[in-house]
Amino acid sequence: MQAVRDVSLDVMPGATVALVGESGSGKSVTAQAVMGILPKNASMGSGRILLDDPDTGQSVDIAALNPDSSQMRAIRGGRISIIFQEPMVSLSMLHTVGDQVSEALFLHRNVSRTEGLRLTQEMLGMVGFPDPVGH
Repeated sequence: MQAVRDVSLDVMPGATVALVGESGSGKSVTAQAVMGILPKNASMGSGRILLDDPDTGQSVDIAALNPDSSQMRAIRGGRISIIFQEPMVSLSMLHTVGDQVSEALFLHRNVSRTEGLRLTQEMLGMVGFPDPVGH
């Protein structure tokens, strides 16, 4: 069974992309393929997912990488990320939003705790949280 066919996206550096479409149109499968997190029972039949590497100036085919490799882990979260549409699954009610945002920084960026918390406060302030520290 083919879930998605003929997808082509060009995303400029620093851009944010939202995949919008009807239920069942392949948004989640497309995003999972880009992130290298397809379910075990799914695979890419053909095609490439090219990401320009600013360090080397070369393109990396994400689809050809082992999803568990250190190279893919560095790309996932460090260069690309995903926000799942179901907030009850995406966010923990046991932790503040700030804790969850800063956790991503600590996992994917080489920042100190102080710098991570400062960046988290800055980001939450940019999207309108009235009290970034308390959330």
